[in-house]
Amino acid sequence: MSFWNPLTCITGCLIVYSIGEILSKKTKGAISSLLFACVLFLAGFWSGVLPKDITTQSGLVAVMTNFGTAFMITNIGTLIDLEEMIREWKTVVISLVSIGAIALICFTVGSLLFGREYALIAAPPVAGSTVAGIIVTGAAEAAKRPELAAFAVLVLSVQKFFGIPISTFCIRKDLRNKRQSGYFKQNTEQKSQFKLPSMRIFKETPQKLRSNTIYICKVALVACLADFVGKMTVIPGSDPVNYILNPNIAYLLFGVIFARIGFLERDIFSKSSSTGIITFGLLLMLPGSLAKVSPSALLSMIIPVFGILLICSIGIVVICGIVGKLLGYSPYASAAIGVTCMLAYPATQIITTEGVDSFEWEGDERQKAMDYMLPKMIIGGFVTVTIVSVAFASIICPLIF
Repeated sequence: MSFWNPLTCITGCLIVYSIGEILSKKTKGAISSLLFACVLFLAGFWSGVLPKDITTQSGLVAVMTNFGTAFMITNIGTLIDLEEMIREWKTVVISLVSIGAIALICFTVGSLLFGREYALIAAPPVAGSTVAGIIVTGAAEAAKRPELAAFAVLVLSVQKFFGIPISTFCIRKDLRNKRQSGYFKQNTEQKSQFKLPSMRIFKETPQKLRSNTIYICKVALVACLADFVGKMTVIPGSDPVNYILNPNIAYLLFGVIFARIGFLERDIFSKSSSTGIITFGLLLMLPGSLAKVSPSALLSMIIPVFGILLICSIGIVVICGIVGKLLGYSPYASAAIGVTCMLAYPATQIITTEGVDSFEWEGDERQKAMDYMLPKMIIGGFVTVTIVSVAFASIICPLIF
C-alpha cells in the first residue's frame, strides 16, 4: 500500500506551506512564505521525499481548476470600493501607470535581454498577484511549457525582495521631506465625501438566509453567468482560444456589478468562511510545475528572474516618478505607490506603519502622516494586485502561447 494518497498529500502540502509561513514570520515578512515553500518543494521533489504529483494527487488542484479560481476572482470584485478609488484618483492613475511601465519594459528591454517568452510570462506576476500567477502558470501548463510555469512561480516568489526595500526607502524619504517642510503641522484638508448613486436593487439578505451555503451559492450563480457571457465572446478561429471578454475579466466585472446592485455581499467569502481553503487551493496550484524542473534548468532561470525584476523596478520608479510629479505627488511617494504591485496587502500596511513609526512625531502629526500615506499604499496595492493584474494576465497569455 502506497503511503501517498489524497489525505497524506494534502497534509504534506499543508506542512510545507505552514513551515514557509513560520519562516517568513521569522524574517518579519522580508522573505515571502511562497519563496520558502518553493525551496521546500524543490528539495522534496529532487530528493524523492515528496512525490512529484503531490499537488495534483491531493485533489484540491482539480477543484480549483474547475471552479475555485472563478469563485475567488468573483469575490475579488466584491471588494472593490469605487467611491474610495475615485477619491484617490491620482493614486489610481499612478498605479495604472506602474502596470503600463511593466508592460513597456517587458515588451522591449526585457524581451531583448532575456527572450520574449521569459519577459512576457514574468509580466503579470511582477504586476501583482497570486491570482495573476495562477492564470499564467495555468496557461503555460496547458501549453505543455512547465519551464515557463516554473519561471512565473519564481518571479512571484522573489518579487518582494525588490518591492520591500524600494517602498521602505521611498516612504521614509517622502515622510522625512514632508516632516521637515512642516507639512504635518498644518491643518490637512478634509477628504471629499464623494458618493456614487446607489445601484442597489436587491434587499439585504434576511438574517435567516445568511448561511455559508447560500453565500457560496450566490457566488457560484454570478460566476456561472460571467463564464457564460465571457465564453460567448470567443474569437472564431483563435488558437489557443481567445476572447473579446476573457472569462477571468468577466468574473471580476460581474463581481463588481452584482455587489453594487446588492445581490452579493462585500467580501462574501469571508462571510461564508471560505477564504482560507480557497486561498490555500490557489497557492497549491503554483508549485506543481517545479516538479518538472531540473537543478540545472532552475539555475539557468536565476539571472532572468532577477534581471527582469530589476529592470521592471527601475522602470516603475522612473516612469511613476515622472507621472506622479505631473499630478502633484512627490517622486518618492509615486515610486512607493508604483511598487505596491510587488507587495500586496498586508505588506503595504505593515511597511507604511513601520515607515511612519520610524520618526518621532509631535501631537497629532503621526496620525496625519498615516492619513497621508496609508490610503495611497492600500489603494495602490488594491488597484495593481487585486484588479489590474488579473486583467493583465488574461490579456498577456494569448500573446505568449
